[in-house]
Amino acid sequence: MVNARSYGRVEQGDLPPGWLESGLAALDEWSAIQRALAADGQTILTELFRDHADSGFDYWAHFPADDALDARSGARFYYHAHDPSGWPRDEHGHFHLFVRAEGDPGFAHVVAISMAADGTPQRLFTTNEWVTGERLVRAADLLAVLPEGFEINRARPSWLVGRWLTALVALSMPQIQALLAARDESLTAEEGRWPDPSVTEDRERHVLSECELDMPALVGAWSRRIASIDALPETFL
Repeated sequence: MVNARSYGRVEQGDLPPGWLESGLAALDEWSAIQRALAADGQTILTELFRDHADSGFDYWAHFPADDALDARSGARFYYHAHDPSGWPRDEHGHFHLFVRAEGDPGFAHVVAISMAADGTPQRLFTTNEWVTGERLVRAADLLAVLPEGFEINRARPSWLVGRWLTALVALSMPQIQALLAARDESLTAEEGRWPDPSVTEDRERHVLSECELDMPALVGAWSRRIASIDALPETFL
């Protein structure tokens, strides 16, 4: 597995204008959702499973069962949990996020978000092709449609969860960029073939790249960007 822990800090370098604009808007939306949930003593996970007294899922099963698909954007997500005996003990479960594969009826995996039981996103990771049954798309092609390509507007299972995920993708684009680059590196054979079947057919390789997600640090970095923009003279805006 290629580890991407050293990549993608928001403070490093300038973001493309589109990413910057999307991230600044996403910060307001994500923060507002977090405040609203906290005001009711809820988390994004209790919101996701609010209509399900049994927490809404069995191990390995998708929630929702048919995935949450945005008909307009083609983006989708589902949540699930692995058997605790074979997965980190501090993880409640994880979201898998997808975008529509261009020119193909299939779907391409963008990133998975590992969640703690208290509703805190704690890790981002990419997966091998067989894990989700995706059609592999190169990092450059995925990044060309992100973050706009991941847009979830659905009332069920929760409109708030869809908007929370949409905002989180925009906030995490530098990390996602690094993870996808590291994923592609692990999928490239020595002679340059991509994807390398020795990797994609290896059932022992679930995760291809990962990084920790420190939300206070991420939000703080975006807040500093806002402060730096506000400090610019009007002639530069």
